Amino acid sequence: MEMEIADLVIIGAGWHGLAAAKAALALDPDNNLIVLDSATSIGGVWSEERLYQGLRTNNQLGSYEYSDLSMQATVPDLVKPGEHISGRAVHEYLNAYVAKFGIRDKIRLNCRVERVEYSEAEREGKVWILRCKTGIEGAGHGAVEGSIRTRKLILATGLTSQPRIPTLIGEKLFNAPLFHVKEFAHYQDALLGKPSANTEDDDDRAPIAVLGGSKSAWDAVYACASQGHRVNWIIRSSGTGPSWMTPAAVFSPLNLLLESLPLVRALGVFSPCIWVSNSIRRFLHGTWLGRIIVRSFWASLEWDMLRVNRYGKHEETAKLRPSIKAIWAGTSVGILNFPGDFFGLIRKGLVKVHIADVERLEHNTIALSSGEKLPVRGFILCTGWKALPGIRFQPEGIEQELGFPWAAEPLNSDLIQSTRTDICNRLPMLRTAPVMRSYRAKDAEGEHINETVLHPFRLARFIVPPRLWNDHSIAMLGTINTFNTTLVTEVQALWAVVYLHHGHELQCAQDKDSIARETALHTEFCALRSPSDHGARNADFVFEVLPYLDMLLKDLGLKTARKGSWWRNLFTPHEPRDYAGLVEEWKSRVSSSSEQGRKMKTT
Repeated sequence: MEMEIADLVIIGAGWHGLAAAKAALALDPDNNLIVLDSATSIGGVWSEERLYQGLRTNNQLGSYEYSDLSMQATVPDLVKPGEHISGRAVHEYLNAYVAKFGIRDKIRLNCRVERVEYSEAEREGKVWILRCKTGIEGAGHGAVEGSIRTRKLILATGLTSQPRIPTLIGEKLFNAPLFHVKEFAHYQDALLGKPSANTEDDDDRAPIAVLGGSKSAWDAVYACASQGHRVNWIIRSSGTGPSWMTPAAVFSPLNLLLESLPLVRALGVFSPCIWVSNSIRRFLHGTWLGRIIVRSFWASLEWDMLRVNRYGKHEETAKLRPSIKAIWAGTSVGILNFPGDFFGLIRKGLVKVHIADVERLEHNTIALSSGEKLPVRGFILCTGWKALPGIRFQPEGIEQELGFPWAAEPLNSDLIQSTRTDICNRLPMLRTAPVMRSYRAKDAEGEHINETVLHPFRLARFIVPPRLWNDHSIAMLGTINTFNTTLVTEVQALWAVVYLHHGHELQCAQDKDSIARETALHTEFCALRSPSDHGARNADFVFEVLPYLDMLLKDLGLKTARKGSWWRNLFTPHEPRDYAGLVEEWKSRVSSSSEQGRKMKTT
């Protein structure tokens, strides 16, 4: 079979993959680009097959869009100001984006990348060879195998492509729908067949069970209960408990949007960050008085969330009060983006909360560690996502070179130890962070198993494997959790494309030793900063997002002050439109530098 050749291959057609494709074509319209995705539609989390009724973003109109395409102007019938954006609106918006910027004919859907090999080509040096299957197994002629060779690869599969599904004892005996929330759209009609108008008549039907305490579990519970279905909500007693949930607006009576707080530069000083330092930050995080001020800020935010949610007003809602401090929660904080009263459904008796582990499954029944047995008619698993991209990498040992969390540590152990000591000396508050329990499930024999996470993703700038830095052949996008996805996607995408094709133009350290030290510093900081979410596996940014974007923009030689005045730059939230035109800015800067260089040579 003949091997196809491409200049650049992007795996993943979600927010990150589409932004990278647009940046690559903007820098070089003749780029022989291929975008691959195993889904039947674009969008990643927001693909057609994952849209269930009621799915919404945590963001409101204007904050969840690319800088150069207005969502309100693109899908005006699907979104309104002041409302949280529906999954349908996001999907249609992304379809409009690929059409507007000429990306659609570069995308190949139903194409699963099964194996990626880093190989030596006779004339090209190191190349990536992708083994793919296109089509759906068992449909028509079945899947077609193919191979693509490229010198440049962007892995943009993100952190929500491979569901983490525990193997539960008695699965084969359960005899009821049992599925990960990723498949909710597929089961929705069968599971949520409309109950009778009088919801009390639904009492003779078994409830639906939901497992998990993350935002996706809250979404699933609401999707069921708001339609009049009773829900048994199971939150593992051996886990991290229910996530923090907050109204969209906090700090009453100021009513500041929570999603906007991390984008106010002046507020960022209240969160420790290892890659930015100034006199204010050194005072707040390096002195005992400063740390009292910092803790007071977080305590006031936490108090406001507790006050509004009134957990103690009902015995069931009391079980949902988080057990960890908000300061350590990272992006596991969720927003109550529901059109109705979530807690009202619980007080009405539609939702019963169980803090217990699942011991085993029986016929249409879930047996809990508390001794309870719950008859149910379906079981939705909101159990998170694997770090694995679902792709096999070769040759043996390359996964360590790539810095993957499940592979052996690519950085020197002495460097890691000295780095952690340095971080805690500079940011003493991190010494008080809680040590969180790892995810635990049971296999069919009842033995506990853990997801293999040996260290965080070891990526320079959270994008490039430090051991392959000088190759300029691979970049990884989407390994960061943040409230402000779209801002990160565009800046990361431009940085990654520049690194791959014009790496010498980046204004940052280039030698491997410096890259390794910075990678250790940044990734170990994230492991210490957000222990309650997945900090030990991947970066988790809240107030760190603007300093991170600043770092990438400085590497690119672009301005970091995007608001027009120092006052607005410090005290007003940054928005996607503030970052419009980054590609043009970079091209202009490089063109000016080249012209200056020519003039100097002439002189």
